[in-house]
Amino acid sequence: MEAIRELTAIDLTGFILQFFMVLTGIKMAVSLLEWGFEKLGLETKGMRRQREEHDLIIHTSQNLAALQEQYLKETRRSDARIAQLMTAQREILADRINEKYKYYLSLNGIPEDEVEEFTNLHAAYKGVGGNHSGDAKYEYCMNHLAHIPARAYDHP
Repeated sequence: MEAIRELTAIDLTGFILQFFMVLTGIKMAVSLLEWGFEKLGLETKGMRRQREEHDLIIHTSQNLAALQEQYLKETRRSDARIAQLMTAQREILADRINEKYKYYLSLNGIPEDEVEEFTNLHAAYKGVGGNHSGDAKYEYCMNHLAHIPARAYDHP
């Protein structure tokens, strides 16, 4: 019972205040020691580890920036190559539509077994940014030429 009375007699506010004062004193002492080591050119293990970690972060950020720049250059090159391939593909498809257009005009119709192929060819042409010229030829064939049964014409 006596121990409980002694505990209740402790000034809790004073104890907490003293506790924080001791912590503040320890912190100040450590800061003073670090300052002294820095001024004398000495380095502790903790200071060395902190410096090495800082250097590693700087090095990593520099490497990351270099990789990002390299990625952006590669992306620009890839985008340019893709644009060139799209242009080439568009020209090839336009030529193929033109050939089919002339062929269908010579037949005065579209063979039934080629209607879906011609439609898919036109869709591919539009997919790579085809222009009005290919659209006009496709629309003319589809709207003005008859569908010819497959056996009514000779394959080239």
